[in-house]
Amino acid sequence: MTLYLGALALLYYLVLDRKVLPLLQQPLVQALFIGAILVQTVLWQLKAQLPGFPPLHFLGVTCVTLMLGLRLSLLSIPLALTLPLVATAVYQSWQGIAAPGWPDSPFYLQWLALALVAVQSYLSYLLIARYLPAHLFVAIFVSGFLNSLLCGAAFVLWQGLGQFVLAEQASTTQLSEYLLIMPLLAMPEALLNGMALTLLLVYRPHWVAAFKTD
Repeated sequence: MTLYLGALALLYYLVLDRKVLPLLQQPLVQALFIGAILVQTVLWQLKAQLPGFPPLHFLGVTCVTLMLGLRLSLLSIPLALTLPLVATAVYQSWQGIAAPGWPDSPFYLQWLALALVAVQSYLSYLLIARYLPAHLFVAIFVSGFLNSLLCGAAFVLWQGLGQFVLAEQASTTQLSEYLLIMPLLAMPEALLNGMALTLLLVYRPHWVAAFKTD
């Protein structure tokens, strides 16, 4: 867990700066930020998990990163992960049940994997914006579909490396078996983000910070 916390602290230290507060003072950005947190919270609760393997779920990180930018995307991740824990603790306290303890290593591994996916999404967008023409087709199919497909595969990779290699909880055989799930998550993830980005660029293009022209 210490390794995950150290990596997260370094990543957030390098990315976050004072520009975050002025961004959150804009009413539209506030609404989109809160909406992204709520959508991600619900999306990440719809997960599947095999015994001894990290959980798998849709991410939606690529669309949120393109919509809000890297800084706010990184901020939304811990909030979306923590919201169900807070809700559970409040409910259990209301029912007179002992509240759950502090999150353990899988929580921080999931947080780190999602944060790395957000960074990957943004760096991929920068490369695409530099070397490919500014066209709606490129925005939807390359920045949306292809970018999120690679991020879905990377999420499986980061979680597998974190649990089976860094934590030394299993053999490399289990890691290779877990990595076989990549196509099962990557393809639906590409479809989800690509469709969401298509709707946003067609009907609400001013909501997508990465492709604003003004």
